[in-house]
Amino acid sequence: MDINTLKNFIVLAESESVSQAARKLYMAQSALSNRLRALEKECGALLIERDYHNFRLTESGRVLYERALKIVELADAAVNDVHVADTGEGGTLNIAVTPSLATGILRDILRRYRSQHPAVTVRIYEGSTPSVLDRMEDGSCDIALVRTPYTRNQTYETMVVDDDRMVILSAQKLDQNMGYDDLFALPLILTHRYTAMLTRIAERIGRTLDAPVQCEEIATCISLAEAGLGATMIPYSTFENHRRHGLRLNHALLEEEECNTACELLRMKTRRLSAAARAFWETISSPAPSL
Repeated sequence: MDINTLKNFIVLAESESVSQAARKLYMAQSALSNRLRALEKECGALLIERDYHNFRLTESGRVLYERALKIVELADAAVNDVHVADTGEGGTLNIAVTPSLATGILRDILRRYRSQHPAVTVRIYEGSTPSVLDRMEDGSCDIALVRTPYTRNQTYETMVVDDDRMVILSAQKLDQNMGYDDLFALPLILTHRYTAMLTRIAERIGRTLDAPVQCEEIATCISLAEAGLGATMIPYSTFENHRRHGLRLNHALLEEEECNTACELLRMKTRRLSAAARAFWETISSPAPSL
């Protein structure tokens, strides 16, 4: 199994038929069919169900497709890194980040980074915190930008990028500052991670968390709060970013520092950073120039 075979399989997996994939690859349909059969023989599994009515990935095919995407990404990055080894003046920076950070803190950091390293291609991979950490650990991304709390690992090297207080948002009027008594009196729309954190706090102080709506992303929480389905809790920097884009929800600062969050940059201690990633790390660790 080589890289070209995996690239062909990715095209097959993303097509509606062998003939369509063959046209995309500019090759004969019979040749592509033979390659698929050879790959299935090598894997010892049927990868694509195909007959007159169906053309879809099997469970084995889905697993190979997901692995193939990462392998091809790593191979392309390796070739690129060899061309620009140790210069930092080119190459590709692969960074995994949660969506709220991608549109907030990362934006300002990238402005500085791109001004210093304009030849670097930046690939941003957004996802939930577990998927972001998976991308860093499997090597498909050089570094990751996440918010606390998350499951820490002794193999991570971390750098605090920013500290945040929490803000409560609601379509209803709120006091300027709120404590736990006020917070737990509200029906809340929360991300799964903040639900887990507030559940632990509620159990400790003898309160009950009312979180009838829970989701994955902060942007969804904000949208549902705007629809009047409840209040939500988000980091202050994320609130500031959305307010610049016309957010009209009422807000209150949460006085309880226990819920404060930090944005952290992560790398693997056991893996050498690419020149582009090393330059990004150094950009964050050095103070921003004064205006």
